[in-house]
Amino acid sequence: MDRSGLMGDVLRHLAEGTPETAVSACLAAWEQDDDPAALGLAALAGFWLGDFADATAYARAGLAAAADDEATAICAAAVALAADGDVEADPGEAWSTARDLVAAADLRERWWAGTRYVVAEAAMVAVRMEDTGAVLAEPPVPADVWSGHPFAVLMVVCQVRVAAFSGRVDDAMALVEPMLAAVVPGSRLETLVGSVVALVQGYGGDGDGVAASLAVASHVPETPRDFVDRGVLMLLAYSAMAVGDTATAAVMTLRAGADEGLSRCTIIDRALGLEILLTAALDGQDLEAAAAWLAGLEELAGHPIADTVVLRARARHALAAGDADAAVELATRSVEVSADDGRQFEVAEGEILVARAELARREVGAASRRLRDLVTGSDATGHAAVRRSAGAALAASGRRLPPIAGGGWAVLSAREAEVARAVLAGQDVEEIAAALFLSPGTVRAHVSRVLCAFGVATRVGLLAAVGVDAVEPAARPTLSPRQEEVAALVAAGRTNKQVAAEIGISVKGVEKHVADILVRWDVGSRFDLARTWWAGRAAEG
Repeated sequence: MDRSGLMGDVLRHLAEGTPETAVSACLAAWEQDDDPAALGLAALAGFWLGDFADATAYARAGLAAAADDEATAICAAAVALAADGDVEADPGEAWSTARDLVAAADLRERWWAGTRYVVAEAAMVAVRMEDTGAVLAEPPVPADVWSGHPFAVLMVVCQVRVAAFSGRVDDAMALVEPMLAAVVPGSRLETLVGSVVALVQGYGGDGDGVAASLAVASHVPETPRDFVDRGVLMLLAYSAMAVGDTATAAVMTLRAGADEGLSRCTIIDRALGLEILLTAALDGQDLEAAAAWLAGLEELAGHPIADTVVLRARARHALAAGDADAAVELATRSVEVSADDGRQFEVAEGEILVARAELARREVGAASRRLRDLVTGSDATGHAAVRRSAGAALAASGRRLPPIAGGGWAVLSAREAEVARAVLAGQDVEEIAAALFLSPGTVRAHVSRVLCAFGVATRVGLLAAVGVDAVEPAARPTLSPRQEEVAALVAAGRTNKQVAAEIGISVKGVEKHVADILVRWDVGSRFDLARTWWAGRAAEG
């Protein structure tokens, strides 16, 4: 039997949406050639269909009969993958066996590159992010070896999902372009890619992008056929949840599942899907419906893939029922287990839930510190959805998160933007307070948030960050060439010491030039000097 050829045929069927044909072809190859590798590939196709128990049976039979590394690796990988959907299966050491064989193989060969993908996907669907990343760390990645094959895009999709679910949203965004380049326009995988783009947009906080991307759901059959169709809908559900649209997330989840227990979905999609339905019920203030979804989720309690989700769902229900102490305990345990498994997107969900429960216990300081620490880490990786959720949770206490340093106008509230424009117009705190009917202390708090948003420490730095758009154009008296040089550097936010170092004169020399410019322009401060310089620059075009 040509194993690589059969693998190529199977992967083509999976990409094109005919996994049942792949199962038949593999079983026929097993009957004809007695090659257990065919059973491993049949298990892969069975998993794709959602026939998890059959997939487990095929993979175990193949593993028992395997007599060489290639067959052993694909069958062991398939055992692990099937167990990600078969709640009754115990994969034992199958995944480690497959991983070790792949690590010792020539990853430039298509057989081993394909098997490597199955090993990575098995860890991915088990939400073992660090294991998945480790399998895919060394070049060449499977997608490169299978370049030109329709399934190659699914291999890139796996990489994007790993980055997104690990909380590395910036890394996921960097992979979007090669993913788009790998897909064939008009193919069913274009729909999958659209849902992955939605996921990255959702985790990146792009609500408008998610809303536009949801249209790809119309290309999924009313009854999803396989792992790809169900994956599209679940990824769209996760995207909608990331931007706070629980109603849409619930609709997508129900479409993905074959029944109320989502039994054709993988264990993690079942668990997260039921949590989505529970959350939607709580948002609708229907505790009875939420309890019904929680009861379905309890059937997965104790399973290592689902345990973190079950704990978090219990915490959500407890908090809604008024038991904040139980919610803190349950959500904290969920965070601990999620962190141990590298499930960073679940860590964030759990931390936000702990903070909400702390707020319910009137522990505002603890909740505020928790959320601030959380967004500090998520901002660094582009996981903006965490900031959105954390900000919404904290708003209930009347507090706000600090803006993203360097985020500019986009991260300011309407009132903060108003204060920023007043500062740029040259108004002092007392003037702004009187004009906006605020206390001076409130204005100062707004000013600090404005400065943080532009990544500067001073009002002169704010002027420099905004540039000519900060002021109205106005002519100004001319300066000597040296004074002009000093004025430009002061307007750019430099200190006297920095100016001295840049133009090669003493600090006292700079101080004299600054004093002369203040007199020449009839202004009273470095800030006014900077405003005058920028006004002149604007007038010069």
